[in-house]
Amino acid sequence: MNSDLYYWEMVKKNIGVYSELEQKRLREAKVIIFGLGGVGGYEAILCARMGIGHISGVDPDEFEISNINRQMLALSSVVDHPKAQVAEKVVKDINPYISTNFIQAKVDEDNVEELIKGHDIVIEAVDDMPSRVIIHRTARELCIPSVGMSGSPPTRGFVSTFFPDGIPYEEALNVCKVGKKLNDEQMRKQVADIKKGRAWYSVEKGAPKEWAEDFCAGKVGWIITPMRAHLLSLFSFNEAVQILTGREPLARAPKGILIDVDSQTPVRVETAPEGGWDYKTL
Repeated sequence: MNSDLYYWEMVKKNIGVYSELEQKRLREAKVIIFGLGGVGGYEAILCARMGIGHISGVDPDEFEISNINRQMLALSSVVDHPKAQVAEKVVKDINPYISTNFIQAKVDEDNVEELIKGHDIVIEAVDDMPSRVIIHRTARELCIPSVGMSGSPPTRGFVSTFFPDGIPYEEALNVCKVGKKLNDEQMRKQVADIKKGRAWYSVEKGAPKEWAEDFCAGKVGWIITPMRAHLLSLFSFNEAVQILTGREPLARAPKGILIDVDSQTPVRVETAPEGGWDYKTL
């Protein structure tokens, strides 16, 4: 079977929800995903299944056993294997004709521009705040839309989409001064310490106090379940598809998709309060 026959057979169930023209736009699209773990790994799978024509992925890590609870690419057979390598193999198994460029690397201010250039949209799925700022800031400078997310214990999440002509990521989320370089240790520590505030706010929402104490002391990592990771993946991916097909996303910043599966309204779209979002509450 040639590539055209395979492609249109693979995506034929999409047609009707999306037009053939919109599907063609997806086939021609170039997407880059930063982070290939619980959120980004599932997004890579979704991109391939949806019919995105080119996927780039960036992640510095190898799989660990503790990833298996939520990361769709994590299996016992790939423990200690690079996430980027595994992701590329899986998406090519879904669509053997897909164009890919998966790299085992940590994003920083020195490599981010070269990584992002040439893509139509950036999907951010990393777990540290300095990297998030670097990714969204650079996407804006390159006039490329970016989708951002964050998740907090016990079952909360946030997704928003940033456009080059819209509000900057740093301003919308009040995480640091717009344009302030992160290469100085004090600034990076200030941005990273925001996560400690999020840990303590999470205690108010039902997370264990002992966990927050240990997290802030650097003894344990961020806690996350598959439900939260997958919801963040789905809503982030839907934002990207909306943009690539020419539709309006649900959460053009300063709007955000707020997720809390323990509440009576588990998903809602809201506009940021005056002065922007308080990131520790997201």
